[in-house]
Formats: sequence, C-alpha cells, structure tokens
Amino acid sequence: MRSTRTLQALALLLALPFAACDKVEQPYETVQDGGGSGGGGVVRKVLLEDMTGHRCNNCPAAAAQATALQGIHGENLVVIAVHCVNGFAAPLPPVGDGILDSDHRTPEGTAYESAFGITFLPTGLISRRPFNSVLQISDGDWGDAVNDIIGDSTAFHLWFDALAVGGGSVSTTVKLALLGPVTGDHNLVVALTEDHIIDWQIDVNATPPEVPDYEHRHMLRGNLNGTWGVPAIVGSAAAGDTLTFTYTNPLPGTVLDPDNCALVAYVYDAATKEVMQVEERKFQP
Repeated sequence: MRSTRTLQALALLLALPFAACDKVEQPYETVQDGGGSGGGGVVRKVLLEDMTGHRCNNCPAAAAQATALQGIHGENLVVIAVHCVNGFAAPLPPVGDGILDSDHRTPEGTAYESAFGITFLPTGLISRRPFNSVLQISDGDWGDAVNDIIGDSTAFHLWFDALAVGGGSVSTTVKLALLGPVTGDHNLVVALTEDHIIDWQIDVNATPPEVPDYEHRHMLRGNLNGTWGVPAIVGSAAAGDTLTFTYTNPLPGTVLDPDNCALVAYVYDAATKEVMQVEERKFQP
C-alpha cells in the first residue's frame, strides 16, 4: 500500500504546486498583560497569513521563510498558517489509512480563500495590503513586503489585558486604544492558532517527499468572534478612545494541545481589508 500511496503523492506533485519560564499547568490563571493605553513606543506590527496545505510540495519552504522572518523581526511579525484550497489541503484518499488524510481546513480559511481569490499555493497575505500592486504575494517577496510596513507609526494600540484557559475553554479580554483619530469602519478579529503539530506533509525537498513527522506551525484553528470579527470602529473614533472586547469560548475540538495554542487579535479596515495592527498572546509564555 505504501508504494501505491507514494505514487499517488508523486502524481499530485507533478499536477500541483511574561516573564516566568516555568510551565503553567491547566487551568491557567488569569494574567494581566498590562500594556496600558499610553501607547509609548507603539509601532505597527505585521500579520503574515501563510496560505498553505499539507499536500503542497513547495509550502514547507515558504513556512521556513516565515520562520526566518520572525527570527529577524521578533514579536513585530505575527504568522498564521491558513490551510486552504482543496487540491492542497483536502485529505488524500483513501481517508482512514493515516497517510496525508488529516483535514486542517477551517470555515474561516475557506472564506478567506474565496474572498481573496486564493487558487494556488504557496502564497501569502502581508497584512492584506498589496505589494507591487499584488495582494497575493509569493514567499520570495515576503521579506520586502513585510519591510514595507513593519515599524511604521500607527494610531492603533492593541493588547491582551487578560487570558484564562481551563475546562476546555478560553477567556480573554482584548483592548484597543486609539493614539490618533481614525476614520472609516474597522473590525476586530480574535483568532486561535496551534503550534508544533506533528503530521504528514508533502515536501519537494525531502526524500521521500511524503514526510510523516513534519512540524506544522501557527495553524489556524478558528476564530473566537466570527470569520470577519466584530465592529470595533464605526464611522470614526477620536484619539484617546479605548475599546474593550471580552470573549469566553470553548476550545475547538481540533486542538491537540492547549499548551501550544495562542490568540491573535488584529484590527482591519472593513472597506479595504488591510490589517492595521496585530498582537499575539501565547497560552504558554
């Protein structure tokens, strides 16, 4: 059977492209992140949405590029891996044999695939802003696209004021302070990701290309407040305004280990979809 599956996979390849260091056991206690609303030293962070799939043979190289960029920019670059496009992310039949048959897709990822016209992988969205007049950016251009935004001044100060996990649910409070006047409608999304997921992946640079113990990073597991989030600013808002959003949600059934999870909050322009600020809070420091 293994040789048959290998042939199937090869055929697809040809056809497709904060401070504490101690571990905190569940339930995690509520932690005040602080951050305040003064906004001193606040700069614009960047959201890199790595559109990927476990049957995409070139996606591991793109994921490595995302990791390298995080090594350069640190916490100012937040990555979410969005598994999408059926030909790359759907389970490989026959489902049930344990080989490339996981389904890491989410309703949110499918909606983004449709809204942003994602048809090929790997590709990425860099704060959902066009770079060189292109919205879907190849991984070779991610670095330049990130540099085009990261560290800019911003009117948006976003932070997690509290986080508690236990009993199969997560509770959080997210705050948004405006450091300057803002016009136009803006939404807030709070996404949940999971890191260090060991599962199959096709990798053109591996021999054989079917890798059973690939480490999937920053995988989108779902959103706490809907695919497109909730209104944060309607019409306009004045400098000094502070908005508070509180959520308590069950952890998605797909989550394997809450210790490896994180929340990613981002605020975006509802008209252009451009992400104006992003913040990540890991369940474990």
